[in-house]
Amino acid sequence: MITQKTDIHLAKILAMPQKEKLECLVYGKNLDFLEKKLMAEGAKITGRFPFIGALGVFAHPQSLKSILKLEATDFMCSHTKVFAMMNVARQILGVENKLGGQNITIAYIDTGLSPHLDFVLGQNRILKFVDFINHKLFPYDDNGHGTFVAGVGCGSGALSSGKYAGVAPKSNIIAIKALDSGGEANATKILEAMQWIYENAMRFNIKVVCMSFGSEPLGAHDPIMQGAEKLWDKGIIVVAAAGNSGPEYSTIKSPGVSPKIITVGAFDDNRLDNTTFDPAFFEIAQFSSRGPAFDGFKPDLVAPAVDITSCGVEENYTTLSGTSVASPMIAGICALLVEQNPTSSPNQIKNNLLALCRPITFNQNKEGNGYFSFHNAKSPLE
Repeated sequence: MITQKTDIHLAKILAMPQKEKLECLVYGKNLDFLEKKLMAEGAKITGRFPFIGALGVFAHPQSLKSILKLEATDFMCSHTKVFAMMNVARQILGVENKLGGQNITIAYIDTGLSPHLDFVLGQNRILKFVDFINHKLFPYDDNGHGTFVAGVGCGSGALSSGKYAGVAPKSNIIAIKALDSGGEANATKILEAMQWIYENAMRFNIKVVCMSFGSEPLGAHDPIMQGAEKLWDKGIIVVAAAGNSGPEYSTIKSPGVSPKIITVGAFDDNRLDNTTFDPAFFEIAQFSSRGPAFDGFKPDLVAPAVDITSCGVEENYTTLSGTSVASPMIAGICALLVEQNPTSSPNQIKNNLLALCRPITFNQNKEGNGYFSFHNAKSPLE
């Protein structure tokens, strides 16, 4: 039970006699139910992250073992050590010597954006903030998720001397708040955000849209999927999270179910320290949603997504896991590819992206084409 529903690091800790309380993330579809069970066990809830379907928890190991036995618990992730920080994720992706996405704009539909120094120091790269929830004029984030996601995609790392820089640290930002303080939104708000991007893409040179959210798909007429495809057809690259409903199959969320757009799953690099990694130990994250979607495999590819450090609201940096962490990494990669090939269409960028992927499991409904890295151009498949 422990090894099936936890990452390998937490499994090792829980298997040993332990009296100290632990901090971790507990994933599940019914967070209200899990929160009640955890509090009954004497656990402290340190954070609530509906966007990734998880609770931050500080609890005794015995309590965590009891919670693991619940059917409502999908996965439990260690939070005591950082194993895949942005400095190492950038090495895996091979972006260290890339230009940085200068003059390319990434739009984030999320919970808003805090004016973190990693976005404004030296040059304010927040071109526009649009608030469809509270209609405020100046950037803010009353949840934290949007700030974190934007940091993964294009934070400069200024407050960490570059250590926690995002994938495309010179790219510009459009932040659209369409999700409330609880990380939730109805389809109308998301469609309002998409409509704004559709109408303003040329004005702000929006080349990439990052959608680190998901809803239960509603078939071929799903409005969120249709909206994402309209943006794609207009020439805007749409990158979406696969979802955190693994390891079951056929669990890809909308708009990620769309065969057109780029859907990103999650992998864990399983490194033992903060400086080295070995692709031989990469594995698909337990929580990462699997395909198929409609008649095709999904996700399209996977990216590092376990214990990633990025921009925070109440603190300079914080740590999170989930496919909503993986998707801005690939959104940043797309900005770099557009910088290299400014006249390319979304389909051409997608093909270039997938050509630089390498399989981990050879199961396309777990990983699509595998993990992306610019280094893969130098190490073709055997």
